[in-house]
Amino acid sequence: MRFLGMRHIALRVRDVERSARFYERAFGMRRFGPAKSGGTFVPLVSPNLEDQISLSSEPESGETERTLGHPGEQGGIDHFGFIVSPGTRLEAVQEHLVACGATFLRRVDIDRRVPTLFFADPDGYVFQVSRFPRFTRLFIALLPLLNALRSRRRPQIATRH
Repeated sequence: MRFLGMRHIALRVRDVERSARFYERAFGMRRFGPAKSGGTFVPLVSPNLEDQISLSSEPESGETERTLGHPGEQGGIDHFGFIVSPGTRLEAVQEHLVACGATFLRRVDIDRRVPTLFFADPDGYVFQVSRFPRFTRLFIALLPLLNALRSRRRPQIATRH
């Protein structure tokens, strides 16, 4: 079994149209398929066609049959994240997202190579924008191999029985 990635995140929002416009302007996401449930559900897809956000203003989920919390309540989710390409100026990202309606929260550099900005969307959901160094995807793909090689080099410690 091999998982390919995360398909989507579903957010409960106050105003589906306002939230859809925010994600379209801020991240270049596009609507795919018609709005459903009388316009209370809008699916969006990212420019790479891999990442999706589903927006709903319904008080109950039609998929999980659960009563949902109020828009903007994190509900145990701390935040969700976006990645910008290497070399992107984070100051320009911050200006753009604030102009689109996000609230800047803070900058946290995960380490010196991964500068990160945190924002809240119009409903109060916290999201992160990180700039990873070049070759990050290659490094992540090679990580299992590197770990296997590393474990072979470790001296075996004899244990007494």
